[in-house]
Amino acid sequence: MKILLTSLNTKYIHSNIAIQYLKSTIENKYEVKTIDFTINQNLDDIIYEIIKGNYNIVGFSTYIWNIEQTLKISKKIKKINNKIKIVLGGPEVSYDSRNILKENKFIDFIMCGEGETTFPILMDYINGEKIDLPSGTLENKEFEILGNEIFQTINDLKVSEFEYTEKYLKDKKIVYYETSRGCPYNCEFCLSSSTKKVRYFNLDRCKSDIGKFIDLKVPLVKFIDRTFNFNKEHALEIIKFIINNDKGYTTFHLEIHPTLIDNDYLELFKISRKDLFQFEIGVQSTNMETCKAIKRVGEFEDIKRVCEKLLAFDNIHLHLDLIAGLPYENYKSLKKSFNDILSIRPDKLQLGFLKVLKGSDLWLKNREYKIVYDDYPPYEVISTKWISYEGLQKVKEIEELVDKYYNEKNFYNTFEYIVKNYYKDDFSFFEEFSKFWEERGYYLINHSRDSLYKILLEFVIEKEYENIDIITELLIHDYIMVNRKIPYFLEPNLIDKNSKHEILKNDDILNILPEKYKEVSTKKLVKNIHILKYENDIIRHYNKNQKKYLIMLYDIYNSKNYDVTQKYEEII
Repeated sequence: MKILLTSLNTKYIHSNIAIQYLKSTIENKYEVKTIDFTINQNLDDIIYEIIKGNYNIVGFSTYIWNIEQTLKISKKIKKINNKIKIVLGGPEVSYDSRNILKENKFIDFIMCGEGETTFPILMDYINGEKIDLPSGTLENKEFEILGNEIFQTINDLKVSEFEYTEKYLKDKKIVYYETSRGCPYNCEFCLSSSTKKVRYFNLDRCKSDIGKFIDLKVPLVKFIDRTFNFNKEHALEIIKFIINNDKGYTTFHLEIHPTLIDNDYLELFKISRKDLFQFEIGVQSTNMETCKAIKRVGEFEDIKRVCEKLLAFDNIHLHLDLIAGLPYENYKSLKKSFNDILSIRPDKLQLGFLKVLKGSDLWLKNREYKIVYDDYPPYEVISTKWISYEGLQKVKEIEELVDKYYNEKNFYNTFEYIVKNYYKDDFSFFEEFSKFWEERGYYLINHSRDSLYKILLEFVIEKEYENIDIITELLIHDYIMVNRKIPYFLEPNLIDKNSKHEILKNDDILNILPEKYKEVSTKKLVKNIHILKYENDIIRHYNKNQKKYLIMLYDIYNSKNYDVTQKYEEII
């Protein structure tokens, strides 16, 4: 019997860990292969790849982002060869699975919940062995549906251990990994609360795997533990291992609960290499009524205190989440939640929109809360008792600008200056800027990075802000720091070529540049170095409106900048 396990991921650099777990449970008995496709591939190409493999069974791992394409692929496979058995598993079919089978007769089996113990029994069942259909599995017969929908959970995670071989890890940009399963919390919008019991993988096994990731220089390891730091002893042991074995290359992404972070954690994070860790924290809302309704634990002031300590270390990327469309969150309170979270100044603010997931408590309570949501994946909220469709659309437009003008960090200094000097809070700026975008139809157009700078300057000019010259110079500075080239469309004041030659011959200037530059010709230096004169001291004094000028030297190759105002004055 020949078996294919597959999934459609959102990007080609992603991989599906679930199909690897299932493969490890049967590979000693059956011929089994795994393939990671993406939702962006042509469906007919995917279908042909599957058909030409001559598989007897094709199993799909399903999620909100791939269920529609998966059903289309499965239906066509059955039309081409109805002898192929189609098996679906994953969170998108683990709830309401009986109705899914009724509506999609081409699906042969659905597995509900964690499948490592169910799957090998099901394969034996399909192979004709005289055994019963395993619990948590439904079978689509011609006139009836057999089995039950009991959600399966694995108590002994040893059955879920597959080997991260060098072959599997080769060329992987991202590796998904878990040291635990389940979540101790009961957030009503999340499916993880359905498996409340937290179970842990063997620590020695975790260290062995993590050691491989480090040795083989995997760029990014994303832990999919729902709350990585719930068990302090377990979490600290892994964190210490990562720090002690770090080789300066791999980054580890962890989803953590900040109120569980104490001094023992902070002392470790303080000494960790820059970019060794990325933390994702789901704040979701700072409205206490909302947090109570969705059973979200943790006082915002405690969350803020920990986040600010982490950011002060300047070595950890901090990603905070906010969800629009939650119960009791209207437009006004969402604005407050937005400002509260952004006041922390995280590296990234992920402003998402409620997904009413099958099996979640909010799915069961959607009528009570008058939550209107899309019938099709990802089941995104349309309106609620507290916020209208129009209000959510405004927030959605703001979310796009937050991504472009805050999260990407392409406008870091310009954004801070504008908000601090002309707006009472962050949301007010994005709200007004969003209105400007809508009036001009900019949301309907794809924009280059350069055009985003032009649009912000256009907005500033229309608003007739004071000190437009400072804002323009900040835009120039931000552009060079990010793009490593000169924004000629912003008309920067460049030092002329002859003056630059003279400056770069000076020992005082050479001493601030990397050592290697002392051994290259002035001609080569000129290619990598740009020197600009600013009419305002945009680095230190721009908030005080002081008019002292500034000379900045930019090392484009190394993305560094140096204030050489005094040295310039001495030279010229």
